Amino acid sequence: MTIMGSSKMADGDDVVPLIHQTNGKPCTLGVRKRNFSLSVIFSVLLLSAAVYFVAQVVFPYAIVRSEHGEYHNYNPNFKLPTWLDHDNDDTNNKLMTTIGSVQEEVSATQAVQVKLEGEVVVGTDNNNVNSNPEVKKSTDAHLYVLSKEEADKTGAYCLDGSPPAFYFRKGSGTGQKSWVVWLEGGGACVNVTSCYQRSFGNLGSSKALHHQKTLHGILSASKDVNPDFYTWNAALLVYCDGFFFAGNREGVVKHNDKSLYFRGRRNLNALIDRLLQAGLGEADRVILGGVSAGAIATYVGADDVIGRLPTSTDVKIVPDSGMFMNLPDKDGVYSFNDTYSVVMELQNAYLSANKACREARPQGEQWKCSYPENLVPYEPTPLFILNYLYDKVALKDIVRTTCRPDQCQGKDLAAVQNYRTSLLQVAKSELREKDGAFLITCFAHGLDNDLSWTEFTVNNRTVRQAVGDWYFGRTSDNVNVDTGPEINPTCKRQLSDDTEITQSLWD
Repeated sequence: MTIMGSSKMADGDDVVPLIHQTNGKPCTLGVRKRNFSLSVIFSVLLLSAAVYFVAQVVFPYAIVRSEHGEYHNYNPNFKLPTWLDHDNDDTNNKLMTTIGSVQEEVSATQAVQVKLEGEVVVGTDNNNVNSNPEVKKSTDAHLYVLSKEEADKTGAYCLDGSPPAFYFRKGSGTGQKSWVVWLEGGGACVNVTSCYQRSFGNLGSSKALHHQKTLHGILSASKDVNPDFYTWNAALLVYCDGFFFAGNREGVVKHNDKSLYFRGRRNLNALIDRLLQAGLGEADRVILGGVSAGAIATYVGADDVIGRLPTSTDVKIVPDSGMFMNLPDKDGVYSFNDTYSVVMELQNAYLSANKACREARPQGEQWKCSYPENLVPYEPTPLFILNYLYDKVALKDIVRTTCRPDQCQGKDLAAVQNYRTSLLQVAKSELREKDGAFLITCFAHGLDNDLSWTEFTVNNRTVRQAVGDWYFGRTSDNVNVDTGPEINPTCKRQLSDDTEITQSLWD
């Protein structure tokens, strides 16, 4: 686990807070008072400030300390995390947490906005602190990295061999036994070379992740943004395997003397197992979802995740912008499937697809269970589809158009409209009675940001209203779709002046 903290020595002297990965074996650190001259003390203070800055900014890890020193290893006997009995009354926005017998004080710093594969994964705003009295703790989510021992035991690794990780924000009030588990997006690598390149960044490694993030949309802790779910526990599973949390290749692949691991499904299972120990196992309600690559992972792997949860847990699925369907491109070629099949083979991901779908099809057609449009009727729990009818990434990668829908002509226009009508057909013929959808004629990708979540509207319902109404059973009409080809006016106001698509699912 990684977390940022500070502590007091047994004799009362302060220990300068550092940030790095913890390990589980205590080592003694201390600061002894000395009778230095004023100039020497001043120099020491300057040096300490420099070390503190380097530790806080350059090395984005965190430590867990007890009153006797620093723990360098994760102790599996601790229940992680248990922020249950400590209210936050600190005006400096600090969070007191308890982990077993270990207490630490965590500064709730602002997260940094990060753009991955053209989609905004997380960001910050200037109104980060929730004014609602029920939410007394930091609204930031904190980073937890599995220990090396746990990674070795489960075989769960990022592309570069580092352990998988997740961000977590504790729920409060009535939301303490309710969870949103969200799978991060970020495209995919299509071959060994692109996976090698990806392994040096946050999409392929947990080594340099920011230790805190501010979450948005359905994960937001703001009552104004997310009135139905803002008090819920929020877990964001870091995406670092390169192929939709689906790979399961036993051996490593060597490239330029570096070992690459394709273990996405093991990462997903290991992270869920860790969350079960952290309180997910006692949850009454769970929303499982993800955006983009994380949405594909939700469609394909929801049955695996749900199978690890207690049968008493009420689970519902909300994939966002994951409808990458097996459709012909503008020239009539199934080029997306050609790429998809190559990566499936590289990652050994065929058996990661929904088991019920695979068992219902002959062996020669089981590959179709890797496509979301074929998985809807086999999902084990109620499903709510969030998707743009003009998803800009899907249009580029599947139908190979680069024009805006309102500016396309000829075979480009025909291919764009085939994607839209095919998605509408999925909603019409595949959704079950307890399912729902929000399908908007918008030229964008990802509804997991605060703007889309609160302002985009279909049938006089915003995204957040549609999801909340469906989840809590406030209405029986839960299929919200734009039926015409025109750009939705609530989306059109937010469109940029870009006339060509540059985003892609593939590296």
